Amino acid sequence: MSSHTQPEPVERIDLRQLPTWERHDRMIAAFDRLGPHQIVEFINDHEPKALRATLEAEREGILLWDMRNLGDGRWLIRITRLPEPAVGGEAPRVSFLRRCTMFRNAPVETLREVDRMAKERTYHDRMVIVAEGTNWAEFGIVRRGVVEVTRATDEDREIVLYDVPSYHGFNEAAVFDEGTAEVTVIARGDVDVLEIPAQFMRQLITRVPEVSTGCARYFAQRQRRLTSAAGNLAFGRVLTRIARVLLDYASSDEGLAKGIGGVERITQSDLAARVGTVRDMGSRALSHLEDMGAIQLRRGRVVMLNRAALEEIVRTGKTPASAEIAPAAGENASGS
Repeated sequence: MSSHTQPEPVERIDLRQLPTWERHDRMIAAFDRLGPHQIVEFINDHEPKALRATLEAEREGILLWDMRNLGDGRWLIRITRLPEPAVGGEAPRVSFLRRCTMFRNAPVETLREVDRMAKERTYHDRMVIVAEGTNWAEFGIVRRGVVEVTRATDEDREIVLYDVPSYHGFNEAAVFDEGTAEVTVIARGDVDVLEIPAQFMRQLITRVPEVSTGCARYFAQRQRRLTSAAGNLAFGRVLTRIARVLLDYASSDEGLAKGIGGVERITQSDLAARVGTVRDMGSRALSHLEDMGAIQLRRGRVVMLNRAALEEIVRTGKTPASAEIAPAAGENASGS
């Protein structure tokens, strides 16, 4: 059994008082001051998906990202500097597994065992990986790309519950309660997935405490994400709900800027499914957001986003009178 204990950060930085476009430089500068295995800790006021994508691309192979939603409007991010790949000597998939929350503190012998048991498959755009109501006896971890987790409503309308990016998993409910899949999982673009046998995963958590703890934390964070998504669907206007979804793809640059990878693949129908509305309502909301300078569209798809404008819409829940959207057929007055 490993007696792994995580070292204390050498520096703690609160990013909340900085403009979003200054946070990248502050984080990268702090990271570059670290020695191997040292940690820097940040507090942020939102889940910084765009920052993560940028930092991991700029410091590929030597940056370990650990993040948790503290539940009070604060996000805690701990970044560890890893040894250079030539020094570490780990197999590529073992190195990948170490970056996944549930395996982060697992002994290297366990990571090698998972690597031996896992198979890797590539799925192409819009391919169904897991179908709701079926028995898919694998725990999936996205190695490259993004998958959508969706659920069909009683009216046969599909709602996107959340995305699963690289280093994150899916099908955990069916794996650990041994039931059928309660959601459908679909590839968005080309996706590489590690598939770990369900029975092996159930055995692993009974004998490796570090994996058990990692799984518990991972599921707790997913619960927070689902709670946030449910609140957005239940209480937000369509315009606000779409702005909140698009925030995940907005970079930290000032003004209108190119979104992080994947946003260009989202159609108007996809966005409508994510916020529980019909396509016509989603299309009108996007047009209003463009008029307000929050996004830029090209052929009906979002290509540029203004993080500050989107944050203001989400924070205040207020929009100009010209941006109020009348309900379409099938929508009630609250836009739900």
